[in-house]
Amino acid sequence: MSETAQEHPVATPWGERLTIDSVLHWLMPALVASWAGYFLFTGMPQLTLEVFPRTVVLHAMVGGMAAVYAGYLAFARRLPGGTPLDLPLLGLLAAYALATVTSESWRVSLDATLLLGAGVIAFYALSGLPYVTATQLRRAFQLTGAALAVYALWVVGNDYADYLRFTRAVEGLDRGNIFPPTVPRVHDVSDHPNVLAMLLTLVLPFFALSAYSSPSRWERIAGGAALLAGALAIFLTLSRGGWIGAGTGIALTLGGAWVTTRSFERERQGFAFSWENVVPRELSPTALAALGGALLLAGGGALAFLARSSTRPGWLFRSSLSPRRDAWEAGLDIFRDNPLTGAGPNTFGLLYAQYSGKFAVHTQHAHNGFLQVADDAGLVGLLALAALGVAVGWMLWRTWRRGTLEQRLLAVTCGAALIGFSLHNQLDAGNIWKAPLIALAFVGAIVARNYGELPTQAGAAPDALPWRRPLMLALRGGLLALAVLPFAAWYRIDRAHEDYWRGMRDIADGATYEEGLAEALPQLQDAVDQDSSMMAYRLQLGQAEAWLFEFRGRRELSLIGGAIGNLRQAVKLDERSAIAHANLARAYEMAGREEEAALEAAKTRVTARTHVTPVLVAGEVYERLGRDEDAVATYGQVLSMDAGIADSAFWHGSAFRREHFDEILERSAIGVNACTYGAYLVQAQRSDPRAALDALDEASRGCQLLVFSLPQDLVLRVAFAKILMAQGDADTAFEHLDYAASRQPDFGPARTELGRWYEAQGDVEAARREWRIGGELDEAESLLLVGRTYPADEVPQEIVERLREQLAVSGSNVRYDLISILHYRMRYGRASPHIAFIPGDWLTAVPRLYVEMEEAVASWERG
Repeated sequence: MSETAQEHPVATPWGERLTIDSVLHWLMPALVASWAGYFLFTGMPQLTLEVFPRTVVLHAMVGGMAAVYAGYLAFARRLPGGTPLDLPLLGLLAAYALATVTSESWRVSLDATLLLGAGVIAFYALSGLPYVTATQLRRAFQLTGAALAVYALWVVGNDYADYLRFTRAVEGLDRGNIFPPTVPRVHDVSDHPNVLAMLLTLVLPFFALSAYSSPSRWERIAGGAALLAGALAIFLTLSRGGWIGAGTGIALTLGGAWVTTRSFERERQGFAFSWENVVPRELSPTALAALGGALLLAGGGALAFLARSSTRPGWLFRSSLSPRRDAWEAGLDIFRDNPLTGAGPNTFGLLYAQYSGKFAVHTQHAHNGFLQVADDAGLVGLLALAALGVAVGWMLWRTWRRGTLEQRLLAVTCGAALIGFSLHNQLDAGNIWKAPLIALAFVGAIVARNYGELPTQAGAAPDALPWRRPLMLALRGGLLALAVLPFAAWYRIDRAHEDYWRGMRDIADGATYEEGLAEALPQLQDAVDQDSSMMAYRLQLGQAEAWLFEFRGRRELSLIGGAIGNLRQAVKLDERSAIAHANLARAYEMAGREEEAALEAAKTRVTARTHVTPVLVAGEVYERLGRDEDAVATYGQVLSMDAGIADSAFWHGSAFRREHFDEILERSAIGVNACTYGAYLVQAQRSDPRAALDALDEASRGCQLLVFSLPQDLVLRVAFAKILMAQGDADTAFEHLDYAASRQPDFGPARTELGRWYEAQGDVEAARREWRIGGELDEAESLLLVGRTYPADEVPQEIVERLREQLAVSGSNVRYDLISILHYRMRYGRASPHIAFIPGDWLTAVPRLYVEMEEAVASWERG
C-alpha cells in the first residue's frame, strides 16, 4: 500500500487552508501531469531530426523522476511498491531480460528492454510519490489527456486553414469547396497517429466518468467538453482500432457506473450483493449476451453495407488491412519458431523480411500487442503478462467490492480503459512506443493508489504465512536495486551514440562530402570502439570509409580494407539486412574482389524483397563486373518493384543500359501487366514527345481484359483511362475516371488524370478544380499541372510551397528511400544517413516527372 487514504479537506478560511501541505497537494499532481505530458506529447526520439539530443532528454526525464522518487524513499525510509503488482512486474522484467539474453540480436533487444524498465520506474514513482491521491492522479491524467486532445484539434485546425488558403489561391472559395476532399488526419502529435488513438482510448473513459458522476456541476461540464474534444480527436486519428477501443471503453464505463451506483445503493439499504441487486431482473446474463450479439451484428452489417456501397472514401477504407494480416501471419510464424522465450524484444523488424517482407514500410511491429509480446518474450512473456493482468483484475475487483462509491466508480473506469486499450491492441501494437508505456503506468498508478486507499478492516486476521512479509520486502528491495540498471546501461550506450551523432553531423556540415567524411571517421570509429555490437555504427563506418576511398581515387587501400572489415561485421550482426549486403557488394567490387562482390549482390537480391535501392545497387555491381545476364535480370527486378523509374535518366547513363533496356523491360513485371506497360508508354511520351507509342494498341487490349476481370481495381481503371486518352477515346476514358473518382472521392491519381481530361477538352477551370483536389491529396503531379496553368511569375505561393514539400517525400523509392530511413530509426533508434548506400549511378534513378517538378519549382521561385 503506497499511501493511506486521505480525506478531502472541509471548507475552511483561506488563511487556514493555505499551508505547505495543501500547496504540495496541488503542486505535486501538476508536476506529475507535466512530467508525463512530455512523454505523451512529444514524438519518439528516433523519428525526429535531433535523435541523440532527444534521446538524452528522454533518459534525463526518466532519471529525474527516479531521483526524486528515490530521495523521497530515502527520506521516508520506505521501499517501493507494496501492492499485488510487485511480483508480476518483476516477473515481466525477468521474462524480457531472459528474452534479451536469448535474442536474435541482444543489442537491438537491450534498448527495448531498457524502455520497459523506464515504464516500470514511472509506475512506481507515480503510484508512490507523496501528496497525491487516486482522485488527484485521475484528474492529472484527465488534464493531460484533455490538453492532448485540444492540441490534436489545433494541429488539424491549422491544416484546415492551410487548405482554405490553398483553395482560395487556386480557384477561390465557394460552398462547394469549403470542405477538404478527405478527412484530415492528425500528425506530429505524440509518437504516431495510432499511438495518439491509444492514449485517447485510455483517457476517454475518465472523461465519461467525470461527465456522468462528478459531484461538481462544473466538473461534469468540463468532463463532457473534454469527452467531446477527445472523441473528435480520436476520430481524426483515423485509427479504426482506436474507435473500437474507445467506444468500448466509454460504453463499459457508463454501463459499469450505472451498475455500480445501483449496487452501492442496494448495499446501503442492507441487501446482500447479488446479480439481482445489481441489475433489473429483465437484464439477465442471457439477455445481456443477446443484446451484445445484436450490437455486434448491427455493427458488422453497417460495415458490410459500407463496404459494398458505391462510394468508399479512402480515409475509412484505408489499405492497411493487408499489411496487418501479413504482419499477423509473420508474427505467428516467428512465435512458432521461437515459442519459449521469443525471438527477442523489438526483433520483429529484423526478422520480418525473412518471413514476408511484402510491406516493409508499414510493418515495423506485429500490429497486435499480445502477438508482439509473444514474439518478444515467448510463452514466458505471455505468462508474465497474464499474471500482471490477473493481479490488476483482482485489485479492481477488491476495490469494487470494498471501496467507497467514488473508489468503485474509479475502479470501473480503470478496468474499462484497460479493456478498450486491449481491444485497440488487437489491431495495433503499443509495445515499441514510449507514450503508451507511460500512459499505462499512469493508469496502473491510479489502480494501485485507489486500491491502497481502501478503508482498512479492523480486526483483520494475521497473515497465515509468516515468510510472506520478509519475502515481499526482499522483492521490493530488489526492485529498488534493479532501478539502477537502466541508467548505468544508458550511460554507456549514450556515450557511443553521441560519437555516432557527431560523426553524422560532421558528414552533413562538411564543406564537401570528402571533407565531411574525413572529419567524421574518428567519431564513427570511437562509436564502434565503445559499442561494437551496434550494427548501425559498423554499417555507417564501413560506408564512410568506402565512400572516402572512392573520393580519393581508390588509392588508399587501408580505407577499402577497413570498409570491408566493418561491413562484414555489419552483415554478421544482421544477415537479413539488404542494406549491409549491398554496401558490402559495392565495397568488394571497388576492391576488385569480383567473386565476393557477385556473391553479396546475389544475397542482396534475396534479402531485399520489396526494397528497391539495394537491388538497384546490386544491379550496378553486376554491370561493373561485366556479368551481363545477372545485371539484366537484376535491373528487371528493379523495374518490377518500382515501375515509376522506368523513364529515368539512369537507363541512359551507360552504353550497357542503353543497349539492353528493351531486354530489361521484358524481364520486368511491366511487360507482364498490360495496364502498367501502357501507362509507362503514355508517361514516357508525355515526358518526351519523341517516344514511340507503337505497342500502345496491344497494351490497351490487354489492359481492357484486366479491367474487365477486376472492375473494382481503381489503379487499373486510371491506367486504362490514361491509355485511352492517348488513343483519343476521351469518352470511354472519362467513364473510367468518373467511376474511380465516384467510387473513392479521395483517390488522388484519379483526380490528376481527370484534370488532364478536362484540360484536353479546353475546360481549364474544371482541370484546376481536379488538380486542386489532387494537390490536397498529396498528388505531386497535380500540383505541377495546376502550377503550369499560370504564367511562371504568377504561380500562387501556396502551390510552390506545397510542391516543394512533396518533393521532399516523393520522386521514387530511390530518392525517398523510406525503408532505409526506417532501418536505422525503427530498428536501431539512430539517425539515418543522408545516403544509405555507397554512391554510384543509381542516384540518378529518378522519374523524369520528378525532375520536371524540381525544374518547375526552381523556375517559379525565380519568377
